[in-house]
Parts: sequence; C-alpha cells; structure tokens
Amino acid sequence: MSSSKALIADIGNSRVKFRTGDNVIAYEYFTDGLTDFLNTIDKGSYKAFYYSSVNIAAEKFILENLNDKIEIVENARTLIDIKAPIDFTNITGMGTDRMFSLLAVQKLTDSPLVTIDCGTAVTVNLLDEDSICLGGVILPGFYTQSKALHNFTSNLPLVEELNNRGYFGQNTADAIRYGILNAIVGGIKTTIDHSSFSSVPDVFVTGGYGQIIQNRLLKYYPSVIYDENLVIKGIEKLIHNSVRI
Repeated sequence: MSSSKALIADIGNSRVKFRTGDNVIAYEYFTDGLTDFLNTIDKGSYKAFYYSSVNIAAEKFILENLNDKIEIVENARTLIDIKAPIDFTNITGMGTDRMFSLLAVQKLTDSPLVTIDCGTAVTVNLLDEDSICLGGVILPGFYTQSKALHNFTSNLPLVEELNNRGYFGQNTADAIRYGILNAIVGGIKTTIDHSSFSSVPDVFVTGGYGQIIQNRLLKYYPSVIYDENLVIKGIEKLIHNSVRI
C-alpha cells in the first residue's frame, strides 16, 4: 500500500503527530485543535490508519474518532516482522516507537546505529552492523526530571525553559537546567561507549529538545543527525516494503 493512502500517527506521551500526505502536524492531547483535525477526516479520506502508541488514553480517544471513518485501523506493530529487516529476537517489551525509530534509519549507513528520542522519557536504542538490535536504555526526560526536583523538594523552582548556552549554572535555575542536560548526555554517552559496537556509530536524534542533545553529542561523535519524524518514517518504510508478521 502507498503511504499516501494511509494516515500515519506517532502517539507519544504528551502529543500526537500525524502524517497527512507530505505534511506532518502535531497536536497536544484533548485540545480543540486535535478534535477539529479529527472532525475534518471524512469517511473514505484514507484507506488505512497505522499508528504507534505509548499513550493508552490518547490512543483510545483518537481511535474512537476514526474507527467509523477508515476501513483499516491498525496498530503499526502488526507491520513489524521480528525476523527482518531487524533482528529483535533477544529483545522483550520494546515499545513500537523505539522499534520504528531503528527501522527508519536501518541500512542508511554501514556503521552501527543509535537512535535517541528526547521526550517525556529519553530512549536510547542500539543497532549493530548486522541489523541486530542490542537493546538500549530509558531515562527520565528533561521535563520529567525538572518536575521531580520541583515536586520532591521545598525550594527548587520548576525549570521549563531549555537552552544550550552552558554546562553549569551561576543561579539555581541554570544549575538545574544544565545539571539535567549533563545527566541526559552523560547517560547517553555511557550507554553508547559500553556497547559492543566494533566501530563508532552514527547517531540519530528525534524529539522535542533533540536538537539541543544533538549539539552536545557532536562533541563526542562525528555523525549526529536530528530528524523530528523518525517514528513516522519507520512506519512509512514498512508500508512501502509491505513487511508483515
């Protein structure tokens, strides 16, 4: 099936992204914008709707609004053949968002590959030269860490603004801001450096603050590419290849 005949969605923890034709649009959950978008979809507008989801409540809301309008409504996990093109044999419980990010970049280079998604959680996923998934790690994301520090202390402020201007702070907000960024980058680097890769990997970063993480990782790895739509591209790749279980 051509992906142009399918509506594709990446249902994340805090927002959803839809691929409609050549465009990718994002909405916060349970907003008028999302409701209006779903209402604009008429019966027969798309032959199929494929999605990856890590948010059960948002997934339910979206499906309730689309089930009667689209002939095929399917979790994109059903597109994944666990034997090819990536070997996930030794991996259990990996979210489809992590799997699709790896599928999006698989075979783009001859080097080992790492995908990093910077959202509510930060996920780091490892793929060796033979297209074997080695696993990865899940870290609390920037805003998750910032909210935890604010909620579990008496005096620390909630820091929501991100920037890439420093590595340590001379005020409390910057100390929190750069401390969290340093922890995230340190966790990513430790994971990559302790992998069994035989050569330096190519790194692909996605997610809302991925460009800041990309900039910091370039100090350690020669190829770090930012792509805001890795999950959607992974789903599209399998639609084009018609890979199914």
